[in-house]
Order: sequence, then C-alpha cells, then structure tokens
Amino acid sequence: MSYAANMLPTFQEGMPDKTTMFGSSALDPNSVQELQKALSAGVGIPALSGGTALQVQSLEATMRVVTFTMQNIKFWKLIPKLPAFNTAEEYNLLRGYGADNGAFTNEGELPQLQDSVYERRVAIVKYLATQREITHPMLLVRPAHGNVVGLEAQNGAIWLLERLERALFNANSAIIPQEFDGLDAQLFADPDFFPAQVIDLRGAQPTEDDIEDAANRIVEQYGIPTDLLMTPRTISELSKQIYPRERFAMPYNDGKLGGAVKEFDSSAGTIKFHPDVFLRPGRRNGVLNPPAAATSPAAPLAPPGAPTSVVAVSTTSFFAGGADYYYWCTTINRFGESAPTAMAALAAPPAGQIVNVSCIAGGAPPAGTTGFRLYRAAVAAGAAAPLVGTAQLIRELPLSGQYVDDNFLLPGHGRGYMIQGNVNNLSFRMLAPMLKIPMATIAASIRWIQVLYGTPIVYSPLKNVCFLNVPDTLTVAQL
Repeated sequence: MSYAANMLPTFQEGMPDKTTMFGSSALDPNSVQELQKALSAGVGIPALSGGTALQVQSLEATMRVVTFTMQNIKFWKLIPKLPAFNTAEEYNLLRGYGADNGAFTNEGELPQLQDSVYERRVAIVKYLATQREITHPMLLVRPAHGNVVGLEAQNGAIWLLERLERALFNANSAIIPQEFDGLDAQLFADPDFFPAQVIDLRGAQPTEDDIEDAANRIVEQYGIPTDLLMTPRTISELSKQIYPRERFAMPYNDGKLGGAVKEFDSSAGTIKFHPDVFLRPGRRNGVLNPPAAATSPAAPLAPPGAPTSVVAVSTTSFFAGGADYYYWCTTINRFGESAPTAMAALAAPPAGQIVNVSCIAGGAPPAGTTGFRLYRAAVAAGAAAPLVGTAQLIRELPLSGQYVDDNFLLPGHGRGYMIQGNVNNLSFRMLAPMLKIPMATIAASIRWIQVLYGTPIVYSPLKNVCFLNVPDTLTVAQL
C-alpha cells in the first residue's frame, strides 16, 4: 500500500472470493462505536395494484453525494507521511548547534569545545477503525450503483479520513486517551509558542497584513511558511477584500467577475491557501451547540449538577461588562457526548474580572467520563435567560473540569494555521496505511473492519502560527 497522501485503498471488484468471505484473521480494533447495521437487500417496494403494478420502477444510476468527499480532505493530503516501526515512535530534535559563545580565536589557539544539543521525544501510535457489514442476499441482487462491497469499503475509507482530518487539528490525548495529540495540543504544549506564534483576531476577519505578519513570525524562527489552512468562509472573506481593486480591460468580453485568492506572495515566499471545511468551530461536524441528547449509547451520563461560577479580579480579563453569561457542561469520552447539564447563570462580570467555572460542582464525574465540554451563551444585562440551543462551545476540559474564563477564547469562533508544510517541521508516522481486514463469518453476511494506525508529529512548533478567534459569520453573535 502506498503512503501517498491522497490515495484511497483499492478493493477487489466483483463477487468476494473465499478469502474475502471467510477471512482467516479477525482483529478487535477497539472501535469507537458500531457505525451502522448491515446493508440488506430487503424488499423496499410497497404493494402496487391496478395500472401502477405494470409501471417500471426507475432509479437513476448515478448516486448523488450530499455529504463530504475526498475533495474536502485538505490537511491529510498535505502532511508528509513517514513509516512507523513501533507503537512508540521515538525521534530526535536538534535544539542547538552549540553555546552562544564567540568564534574568534588567537593565532594557533585551541578553540573552545562546543556541543550540539539534542532532545529525544516519543509519540504514541493511535488506532482508527470502522466496521462494515453487507448481507449475503445483497451480494446477489443487481445494485443500482455498482459493486456494493467496493462502494461500502470506499464509504468506510472516506468516513475514517474525515475523522482523521478533524483529529489532526484538535485531538487531545489528555481529554480522550485513545486520541493522539493533534496540531493544537502539540503547538500549545511548547511554552515558547504562546503568545509569540499566536495571532488573536478577536472576531475580525484576517487581512493581508495578518497573513504577512504570520509569515514573518515563522521566518524569524528560521522557518519557511508554505501553507495556510482556514475555513472556506474565511478564505472567501480574504477573496472579497480584492473585489474593490478589480479593474477590467476594455472591451470586456469574457463576462467573468470576482477573483479567488489561492496563494499569497509574502516577503517569506509564496503561501498556498487550503480552505478546509473541517476547521469550522465545533467538534461535532461543525455543530457549536450542545446536543439535546447523548450522541451515543456508550457516551457517559450528563454531569450530576449545574456548573458553578465565581467571579474574581484579574488584570488579564477580556470581559468588557454589560452582558449576562450562562454556562452548560457536557461529559465526553471516545464514544460521544452526553446531554447538557442544567444552566448556571452569572450576572454581568465587570470589566477586569474573570469567571472561575467548575463542571464537577455536583459531584464526581459519571462513570466512563474522560473530559468535559463547556458551553456559554450571553445576553444583554438583565435580559431573559437564553435557551440552551444558543450556547456555543468554548473549549474541552480534562477531568478536573475547571476553567478560568477570561473571555480570551470567544465561543463560536475557530482557528486557522500557517505552517511550514514539509518533513522538517511535521509528519504523520504511519504504522499501518488504510487496510481492510476480513472478520469471521458468523451469519449470512460478510463483515470487515477498515483500520489506519499512526500519529502526527510536530518537530518545530515555532515554525507554525495559530490564528485564534477566527469568526464564522453563521454563528450566533457573542457579547
């Protein structure tokens, strides 16, 4: 199997052979959840009478895809792939070429001894998997859209890559242990990354000046900026900035208006733009609001009580006053998310104060909980309390359930990244590329799992820049 970034696995067409139907090996992938029931042939045609019984059923042969496709996968295609040879991948970093001493000597003198500085780190390989199943009668009918095994295997591959694409940005092993650490977790783990390599947009759309500033910050860390990853809406807003500058040569014959920004010529070189729909704020497919009910039967129960909030004085607060704030918490694990708690209200905190929020005020976290999600809604001071559906995700919390809300992270806002997109800065160590593993036949159906094993590694966090509080114009405004 090739390690090419944009390759999907190929599967045998036609009827499955004996090894496909009766695989000799079965593997427990520690799957996130059972994805779907078996595809079955069924009947699917209601009883017909009269002239309608003579009518020929018509089904268009081309299937219309109404969800994401491989064209939406951006970061996975971009990140360099390297093979992994163990479940714990060690790697070395060159931290320095020697001490910051002078290099000049007297004639014939022995120079001072200098030692290079190396650091060894380790990254743990994590496992992604999905289970698929097709009944034997479904293999015998004439399907409308080609080989059903190949089609379902392709769907499973794209489903896995969509989960992987999101995880490359926001996975955090400190909150869900089965996850690897994504770009966010690795960048902000470096004590020198924040605030030097962070550009806080505070709800404003990025401008050309912001892009140039980010490129310069990477250059000053001896990096070479190559790629910018932001939401399609943010890239669209950048394109709109050039509209007032458009000029048309006469005669105007081609009838084409507008202009799409695909690259940026910075003082550090050309930076390619990658509109990534999976960078939209919110962990559940871009949804910002808490779920009305648990998203999985295996998700933990809701927190036992409403969150508590206590106001304290701080010199670092971004609160401006004039709004009342309301908080909700949910519990999460690798399977899904719980329903939200009851609401916790807080009167308008004056400017210069922070809010200490706790998601475990009602007691110990429910069984199976590995972390929390904290949501916030705001209304004008003295206005009626908001509905839970207006609350927006602030951030995920570890089991401590504690958060100091200084209004630095704006609910409903996302992130963007400028990176040095080559193997000198980051890579994905792959223990196993996308594989299809047959499972034992225990019924009149075939089952298989599709797996991908690996972990991303950021070697040089300072050769990247994170844009914080990037707005999404479809989100509910926060005060």
